[in-house]
Amino acid sequence: MRILIIGCGSIGSVLAKAVHDMPEVDRIYVTDQSKDFAVHLISSLHKAQYIDNVNGKLAKVLGEIDLAVEAASQDAARKFIPFALENGVDVMVMSVGVFADEAFRTRCYDLAKKHRSRIYVPSGAACGTDGLHAASAAAISEVHLITKKGPKGLKGAPGLAMRGIDVDALTEATVVFEGNARDAANQFPKNLNVAATISLLGVGFEQTRVTIVCDPSTERNAHTLIVRGEFGELRCETNNVPSPMTPSTSYLAALSAVSAIKRILGNVWIGV
Repeated sequence: MRILIIGCGSIGSVLAKAVHDMPEVDRIYVTDQSKDFAVHLISSLHKAQYIDNVNGKLAKVLGEIDLAVEAASQDAARKFIPFALENGVDVMVMSVGVFADEAFRTRCYDLAKKHRSRIYVPSGAACGTDGLHAASAAAISEVHLITKKGPKGLKGAPGLAMRGIDVDALTEATVVFEGNARDAANQFPKNLNVAATISLLGVGFEQTRVTIVCDPSTERNAHTLIVRGEFGELRCETNNVPSPMTPSTSYLAALSAVSAIKRILGNVWIGV
């Protein structure tokens, strides 16, 4: 398999190093806005090669790619996902919040169907997505995601500026957002990809409730998923270690991408 990794930040870096050691992976291409950063990342990875998007170089390489992994941002997802799909390349999307835009999501789904490509969305930073997926085969009455992060993990989010909240001034745990998953994904684009994933698996963006809490006493990224329906009730709590490179991103999110690629490469899928 040949893999293209778009973005060499916290997730892309973990992923590049992990897939490099997979014998099924023959070649890794990486691209990033910072060439120096990308080249430094792959300096010890002999299977990896940096490629930029100048003069259509990326388009030329797509013919050799089996899987393109977006691990950069919603802006990058908007640019590269349709481009890969219309070239018949499977894609893995980490900036899942981009799919809160229904028109964009529909376009990508249609391109995947037309060109026989696949779209993969890993479970990300929250546990319980398998149970939610199973529960969605019957009626679901409630899906509620409660996310708690420290100031470093939320700083810079547009949703905070909209409400005039200075997270550095908080002295106790404070609810900084309460609403649906669509608004959460749009207002906290670097924090709530998990809300988008849960929405796609369950009852949709409008019906999925999200509560975001900023707690100055914690350095962890915690998610509590509550689901109620005909199956019964599910409550799953995840207390994540944040990435040292990007506090808003949980290490588990990167591991979920590694795990997803292992499943794609294998012939046995357990827990689907």
